[in-house]
Amino acid sequence: MTPRGSTLLEALVALAIAAVVLAALSGATVRARAARTAAVARSDRLGAGRSLLVRLVAELEAARRPGPGERFVLEPPADGAPPWSSLRFPTAARGPAAGSTPAGDTSVVSYRVDAVAGRPGVGTLVRREALAPVPASEPPAVPMLAGVRALRMRCLDGGGWHTVWQGDELPRAVEIAIGQDDGHGGTEELTTAVALQAASP
Repeated sequence: MTPRGSTLLEALVALAIAAVVLAALSGATVRARAARTAAVARSDRLGAGRSLLVRLVAELEAARRPGPGERFVLEPPADGAPPWSSLRFPTAARGPAAGSTPAGDTSVVSYRVDAVAGRPGVGTLVRREALAPVPASEPPAVPMLAGVRALRMRCLDGGGWHTVWQGDELPRAVEIAIGQDDGHGGTEELTTAVALQAASP
């Protein structure tokens, strides 16, 4: 029996099957690449949020009783505005803005969200730092976290939680919730609470 070659029809069928398999593999590769890109972006976003919370917790743990001209201030969002609280307090934890200041000096730090043009409801969390007492001119803002949809904070005293705090006394604890834009119009939230060590027992 003599071997015969493949017919044109068989060759076309084989090419068609190969094309289908390659298209399926290509689609799977594209989907895998898109999923990996989304996972990396989410990891970076959440990592930046967690790093910010770690820094803020350290500064609140080192909060000091307000001195002359200083106050611990928590302000809620304005009516009709995005859910962005703002916070200002004296702390012994100093960042780069304080430079090589002597140990024991106190900084006054503040956190608030600045709106981003063209993105309603999304802002950038900025930090300001100045050596106490607070200077007349506001220190420059340092962007800390982009894509913030919510920044909600409240303070604990002996009677309960409060969304407003303005005084010479420190709260016993501060709860912080940061809502980050998930890239698809939704929000991913990170929450923590920190006890202030210098607060009254």
